[in-house]
Amino acid sequence: MITRRNTREICFGILTLLVGIQFSVAQKTSSGNNIRDAPKNAPAPVVAIRPGIAPGVFHVVVSALPGGAVPPTSPFVVAPSESVPPPVGDHSSGTLTGNPTDISNPLVLKSAVGNVLLTLKTVASDSGSITITFEHDPQDRFYGNGNEYENHAGPLLHTSGKQVVVNGATSVPYIWSPSGYGILVANDILDVNRHITWFDSKGTLTWTVPEGFADIYLMAAADSAGVLGDYARLTGSAPIPPRWTFGFMLSRWGYKDAGDVQDKWQEFRQRKIPVDAFSYDYDWYVNDWEFNPATFPNPAADLAKMKALDLHFVGIRKPRVEGAHADYAKSQGWSIPAPFGTDLRFDIAPARAWWWNHQLPLLKTGVDGWWNDEAEQAYDEFFYMSQQQYLGGRAASSNRQWSINRAFSPGLQHYGAAVWTGDINSDWETFREQPGTLLNWTLAGMPYVSQDTGGFQSTPTPELYTRWIEEAVFIPIMRAHGTHNSPRWPWAFGADGLAAMTKAIDLRYRLIPYIYTLADANYRTGLPPMRPLFLEFPDDRLTWSLNDEWMLGDRVLAAPVLTIGGRRKVYLPAGGWFDGNTGNAVAGGQTLDLYPVPLDVIPFYVRAGTILPLGPVTQSTAEAEDPLELRIYPGADAAFSLYEDDGNTYSYEAGASTRIPMQWDDRRRELTIGDRQGSYPGMLTRRHLVIAFPDGSTKQVTYVGNKLTVQCKVHKAHKEKN
Repeated sequence: MITRRNTREICFGILTLLVGIQFSVAQKTSSGNNIRDAPKNAPAPVVAIRPGIAPGVFHVVVSALPGGAVPPTSPFVVAPSESVPPPVGDHSSGTLTGNPTDISNPLVLKSAVGNVLLTLKTVASDSGSITITFEHDPQDRFYGNGNEYENHAGPLLHTSGKQVVVNGATSVPYIWSPSGYGILVANDILDVNRHITWFDSKGTLTWTVPEGFADIYLMAAADSAGVLGDYARLTGSAPIPPRWTFGFMLSRWGYKDAGDVQDKWQEFRQRKIPVDAFSYDYDWYVNDWEFNPATFPNPAADLAKMKALDLHFVGIRKPRVEGAHADYAKSQGWSIPAPFGTDLRFDIAPARAWWWNHQLPLLKTGVDGWWNDEAEQAYDEFFYMSQQQYLGGRAASSNRQWSINRAFSPGLQHYGAAVWTGDINSDWETFREQPGTLLNWTLAGMPYVSQDTGGFQSTPTPELYTRWIEEAVFIPIMRAHGTHNSPRWPWAFGADGLAAMTKAIDLRYRLIPYIYTLADANYRTGLPPMRPLFLEFPDDRLTWSLNDEWMLGDRVLAAPVLTIGGRRKVYLPAGGWFDGNTGNAVAGGQTLDLYPVPLDVIPFYVRAGTILPLGPVTQSTAEAEDPLELRIYPGADAAFSLYEDDGNTYSYEAGASTRIPMQWDDRRRELTIGDRQGSYPGMLTRRHLVIAFPDGSTKQVTYVGNKLTVQCKVHKAHKEKN
């Protein structure tokens, strides 16, 4: 079982290089005697350099705790053995040099080629807080952090931030620069009314930590991809989610009875609208851990019916307990005040073990995933909930464990967790903000982001819901949800909306071979599936703040309609592109003004020199993806390595997976499909491949795992639009 490393709370005298720095210490009254609270007469802060997690990742602890007390180990950081180090790209690590006792030789973070990235300038302690300043190049820009507040993304570029975990807003104390470095302050602040803060001004970066110590990790790498990889290694790589989580999920609050529940399963299948999972709100349970007899009168049999339809069950979980369970938790000292009752102290191991022992029978009955809600009473509440579900689930089942959470702290991704952006409004203004929020959360270290598609607070108009479904096609987790009794069935929004949404969901299912390969890339490298354009076009200044279009992987640019009436402006960076809908070639380095975009069209573009795998339209991810289309977008050489595994177990961790390498030689018009690498039980040994081009021409071949070279006809160039 994967476990957190708890052995790093070892005396500084054994594991750390202690370097004393004398600074002024303000004397104020402490609020308590916990190790987290700085007492009166706090000592001068001491800087300690502890062993790092990996090359290029450095651990610096600044402590003003009395008596040389050892700061607690952060739960958000993992042991080196728990992560998958990024093996691709230029991940040359930097160095941390200097001696803070020598004013002329301060601590300096440098790149692999010796460029100065950060210089530690000052450290100060006040009663109950630590303040640190770093000096850096004033031209550096910072990403990460999170979104601004509920329903609002804020910019991608940040100059200040405050650690926040609330409904609709998450801001974590992790920022990074494309100059090749990042900073994580890994303190676990228990009191949600106290916040780690930071601000940047004219090349001086100031952090304030409201505790008697600051737990700091510095990362240095060659580029943005390297920094993202370092963060994944530091806080834990995200396991590959179950394949079904990349299909369409329909969430609902307001089922009347079992007939109402099961009618929707049949309705989707009869209407040929693909769906993989249904998520259930309050209606599914009673007494904390029992199925509601009104909606699931025969739980094992009911969930078996779902599985016979290739459907998965996701159930909401609250951090609170009620009745006799709440009384018991209070008697054990395991409770914290909450707006709706009694939340558990999930940071207390016996409390979460007790909670999980009650929840485990639900997993054994057939629950496939957990929907964790309202756990914002502590910074680490969602973290420990998801950790317990993941570790407890892995101990009990070979199936991949998965949860979706309303907020996050660093490291949540390591425990099979996704997130959604909270109980957002159902209006066009909020809809326009969602891509920016999703990108900000992605840049803050959470690769599997989602939303309440359609908004939560009310019922969207047919046009709004249709456009929102279309936007969700290109985000990592495609999930729709709304408030009590607010419909999200595509057929509830008129014939035009139904047709457009079905077309969009069909496209999502066709993209899953590509998206699933991106999930493997994230597991290995830390690169997220959903990326801002500047990650792929770092020298294009117009991409640096762009937050209403994005890349899905490195080949597909998504620019869905986000405004009423069907107008969309799309910026295409320099290079060759193809319209994903028409197949027409489009010149980059320009902004397109599209109007009117028909209701059933999602603007998206594919880079020239791309091999894009597209599966058939299926009704669930359980169906075989055969035939598989390999769509070649010419104009440059291309390469792609299709990743596959069983989609459900963790056997991929031991190598049970396959890769099919592909190369496109643009000059020769020749596609080479290499020997299949690897194997896993149940894999397709014989594949029917359709090699397709933007002009509509195709060629069919059969692939049995051996190298295959296919000569394709020279296709006439499409006229580029200007």
